Amino acid sequence: METPVNERLAPSRFSDRRYMFIQLRDRLGSIAKSHLAGKQELRLVDFGCGGKPYQPLFAPYISRYIGVDLPDNHGADVYASTELPFADFSVDVVLSTQVLEHVINPAAYLTECYRVLRVGGLLILSTHGYWMYHPHPTDLWRWTGPGLRRVIEDCGYNILESQGLMGLASTGMHLLQDGMMSRIPFRARPIVSAVMQSLVALTDKLSSNDERQNDACTFIIVAERRRC
Repeated sequence: METPVNERLAPSRFSDRRYMFIQLRDRLGSIAKSHLAGKQELRLVDFGCGGKPYQPLFAPYISRYIGVDLPDNHGADVYASTELPFADFSVDVVLSTQVLEHVINPAAYLTECYRVLRVGGLLILSTHGYWMYHPHPTDLWRWTGPGLRRVIEDCGYNILESQGLMGLASTGMHLLQDGMMSRIPFRARPIVSAVMQSLVALTDKLSSNDERQNDACTFIIVAERRRC
């Protein structure tokens, strides 16, 4: 089931995804401000937009936000699966949040993003290193930091930023939560989630930024279409 928009931007204290949602929201907001502020007439395509949960973070910096998704998403602005209905060099930013693990051919997806980007245009992408299986409608891939960066670079991009969110200890705590949740009485789950997410946040202090570059729950990449 698709997570409500407000849950990703303002997760409940009882959410079993609270810490990850906060980390991802804050990092995407920082990227939007640092890379897009002050630029003019930017066109952003959210490729695999879902409920467009992060549109409010990017809206202050762009002139047009276009959500692209499969035909069963009635909230999308444009329907597409593998090929975007946009001309070459026609988009300033492609946003891809938690999509790459679901696509059948990641290289083909990344190449299609590259095709529509202007020279110097940005791909802002997040996907999982470690996470539970979550088909929507498929769930096919996980990455190490070096592996994800290699896939993106092989498709023609220059990587400007790479960051891992949640190191091994906190990710392990999160996966423990997910592994035992189905065995916990339904009414007790919100309390268990609140306790476990506090432990996730605490144990994340055990990992350094350098360690998260290789092993992380989620990776965020900012990459540029190569300039001639």
